[in-house]
Amino acid sequence: MTHNVWQLFMIGSIMLICIMIRMNRMRRFQLVRPIRLLMRMYLFGLSALILLSEGWQNHNILIYAAIGMLFGSCLAVHAYQTIRMKEENGRLYMKTSKWIESFILCLFLSRLSFKLVELTNHSMTKISVVELYQHIVSDDAMTMLSFFLLAAYYVVFSFHMMKANKRSTHVHHA
Repeated sequence: MTHNVWQLFMIGSIMLICIMIRMNRMRRFQLVRPIRLLMRMYLFGLSALILLSEGWQNHNILIYAAIGMLFGSCLAVHAYQTIRMKEENGRLYMKTSKWIESFILCLFLSRLSFKLVELTNHSMTKISVVELYQHIVSDDAMTMLSFFLLAAYYVVFSFHMMKANKRSTHVHHA
């Protein structure tokens, strides 16, 4: 096996393990952890702001960002409306829609695997890092749209879950 094929095999194996763990988690109720939700909001929000700051160089990013954020926000609101929640021992648990979680997971993994294969193909040629970044990230409309869809989904969904957890805690203490 060549070095690039071995790298792709290892990354594919790690992704397969992550998929199996995620699919197992989707079958049962998960504890709502505000710290995890807050970190997810900041991580995705900050990443989106950094990519939006690239918009002054490539104005197409702003168009795809707006479309992705619109669809991601709508998907997050729909996901929040379809979750099931239960409270045990003063703690809030949730179970999300398998279809929405599967869509989000497939979207992320498909773009990631596509970009890894593309990165492996470009690593064989000698191009500068700036050209590689521009080709891999900012010139690909589907990657930008997918990223901003995911970012908006996680920020909006986490925000709604934090509000639900706060209401649940407030009702429980009252």
